Amino acid sequence: MVEAIPDHFERSEAFTDAEKAVVAASVELTKKAELSNEAFDRLAKHFDERQLVELVMNIGVANMNNRVTDAFWADIEDAE
Repeated sequence: MVEAIPDHFERSEAFTDAEKAVVAASVELTKKAELSNEAFDRLAKHFDERQLVELVMNIGVANMNNRVTDAFWADIEDAE
């Protein structure tokens, strides 16, 4: 869950600036289903246009997958 990501990741030295931008954008896209200009600009400092599209698409696909499996009460771990 997005709520499990502590707000202090921004201050952590464990992440690069690019990784922090990705985590922040992922949280924003998951909570709001849209990306603010600020978050986009922050990502654009680290990624080219193609990478931005791929990143946002991958975040969107992960969110869609989560919503679909939640709708069917699917437990991926038990799927065989």
